[in-house]
Amino acid sequence: MYFLQVAVPLPLYGLFTYKSDVYVDSGCRIKVNFNNQNIIGLVLDCSESNNNNYPDSKIKYIDEIIDFEPYIDKDSLKLIKFTSEYQHSPIGMIVDLSQPTALRKGLKACRQPIYAYKLLNYNYKTRSDKQQKILKLLNNQTVSLAEFKGLNVHIPSLKVLEQKQVVLKFDLNSEINTDIFKNLQFNNKHVLNNEQQSALNEINNANGFKVFLLHGVTGSGKTEVYMQAIENVLKRKQQVLIMVPEIGLTPQTIERFHNHFNIPIAAMHSALSERERLDNYLACRDGRIGILIGTRSSVFTPFKSLGMIIIDEEHDSSYKQQDTCRYNGKYIAIYKAKISNCPIVLGSATPSLESIYNCKIGKYQLLKLNSKAFVNHGKVIETIIDIRNSVLQAGLSDYLINAMQTELQQGNQVLIFLNKRGFANRVVCNDCGYVFKCKFCDSFLTYHKTKNILNCHHCEANYNVPSICPNCNSANFSIIGNGTEQIEEFLKQRFPDYPVVRIDRDSTSSRGKLDSYIEDIKNNKFKILIGTQILSKGHHFPNVTLVGLINVDQSLYSNDFRATEQLAQLYTQVAGRTGREEKDGKVLIQSYSPNNLILQTIIGEGYEKFVDYCLNERKYLNLPPFSYQALVRISSSNKETMNNCAYEIFNTLQKISRDPSVTVEPPRSAVMEKKQNKFHVLIMIQSNKRKNLSLYLDNLVKELANNKINKKTEIYIDIDPTEVLQ
Repeated sequence: MYFLQVAVPLPLYGLFTYKSDVYVDSGCRIKVNFNNQNIIGLVLDCSESNNNNYPDSKIKYIDEIIDFEPYIDKDSLKLIKFTSEYQHSPIGMIVDLSQPTALRKGLKACRQPIYAYKLLNYNYKTRSDKQQKILKLLNNQTVSLAEFKGLNVHIPSLKVLEQKQVVLKFDLNSEINTDIFKNLQFNNKHVLNNEQQSALNEINNANGFKVFLLHGVTGSGKTEVYMQAIENVLKRKQQVLIMVPEIGLTPQTIERFHNHFNIPIAAMHSALSERERLDNYLACRDGRIGILIGTRSSVFTPFKSLGMIIIDEEHDSSYKQQDTCRYNGKYIAIYKAKISNCPIVLGSATPSLESIYNCKIGKYQLLKLNSKAFVNHGKVIETIIDIRNSVLQAGLSDYLINAMQTELQQGNQVLIFLNKRGFANRVVCNDCGYVFKCKFCDSFLTYHKTKNILNCHHCEANYNVPSICPNCNSANFSIIGNGTEQIEEFLKQRFPDYPVVRIDRDSTSSRGKLDSYIEDIKNNKFKILIGTQILSKGHHFPNVTLVGLINVDQSLYSNDFRATEQLAQLYTQVAGRTGREEKDGKVLIQSYSPNNLILQTIIGEGYEKFVDYCLNERKYLNLPPFSYQALVRISSSNKETMNNCAYEIFNTLQKISRDPSVTVEPPRSAVMEKKQNKFHVLIMIQSNKRKNLSLYLDNLVKELANNKINKKTEIYIDIDPTEVLQ
């Protein structure tokens, strides 16, 4: 008889013991009965000894073995265990989020046909743009059907080429033993400047694990450094993981790398089907993928021989999961590189303060690109527009509107940035002042004119636009605030001769829409671009000569100590969309606080001076990165139950340790106390020593695991929180 230690996908700390008549290896999935539920667990240990306090007779037998061989390797199990320990999260929950959905549902971890295409007729000529795109991608390389879909290729055109025997469709699994690194070629290789070459040399000379921070100004050619560093890894017949913050960046990144490398490249993100995610997961595990490009969760993908990790836009908050197990993909990736004994490159034009500080204390090695890669790039003039006592139209000042007209008349493109989707922030009754709010959240409803609905941007609940006020029966309403829809409507009326495109989560929700818009922008089909932060990341628009930022003042006066850092990063990234090639650029930022010291520092002296200012401020206030934080997040649909639990935890925290280096704040309500029909309260724990903070939280976890805390609530520990107010 064997006793198995099993992780179950429930918010419960610890492993659970089951028994089996046969040996089941670590890394195999099994089906078990847990509290009268049939669930899938992962075996983490198998022994002939019962190390549990329960007698053998009271331990349940497993129901079924799903995997007779481990579906993941020892390093992946090590990564899961590390994540659970570092985040102080139940290991079963980490196992659950690390798996593709298909594996969570019990599908076999085995290969199915993976259809791919190769070029047969290199002399075929076509006038079809869609067919030309396919032929370009297939030049000297194989591309899978999943990759074509990820690149938003026109599949009917692909089938036409197949019928004409221009391309051949085949099963990649039939060539399972084929060396993917055979006949390796690198196309469209650029000559690096001195700074790029110096950075590349440092990366290539890394012997094993090392963390690099590649800090390059916008347009400095960080991607070219990535690609030539990847060449060196592929020559050693090793794989590469590239992490990007947004799904929208994945197709353009894949296409750029496809044009450079003739090696299988795959994607990993939530927009893929369950089968596609599983196929790519298994292909990486088996060494059939050379480069994987993915978002946060791709860090848990197993690799046969991982040789490098690259995290693009490393400062981006999207790498931090903001629900349940709140892991940071960047920090998990660093540990993954450590156990794989390979270098990891963190790249950004606006690195996080934590990363810059880690360079200062010697944990990371700083590599700098101070110059734009395009030698004859244009100059960029940055100006603050004082909008005090100004009359705005859809949130735009006359100064900004006139500047737009000047650039448009010269045949250029302009970009207006506002990080608020919808038409207006709220709807108000003019007679009694009633403001329409979400019944599930403490938030006002946003008016979306395109769909004619009121929408909550926190729980996504939709409401019909009211005809009368529920408070006084008046039909006299006003809308307050500006959103991207309102700016789009105004600019279409103000500039009817210039095509306008709005790019936000609403307008790009369908698959392939964002990629299509980006292609049209590059082809100059749109002259006025309106967008949220989707447009601020990694896009190259050489014809954009004016960038306007509106409604940024709220970040200057936020209670969140990270707000100014995020503003500086966002401003620098958005401003970097102009002046990228020969044309000069202008950046106009509207503000009611034009003399604000932080704003003046960001715009007048640049991101690095702002970082120095901000680090000094953080040091004086003993805030991260000079201290370490954790939030205990407690939520419940019953407010009284939540508060009772919060104070029970607070009292427990005060009892379990008297370590003077650890401070515990009393429970406080989240800024948005009610969200998604639950009430939320926070307990902040802070220490100057990470080890002391971790030991402190270990004691709390023991209390939680021993059921000594009220369990009628949801309790999560958030390590290194990036949202400290909600």
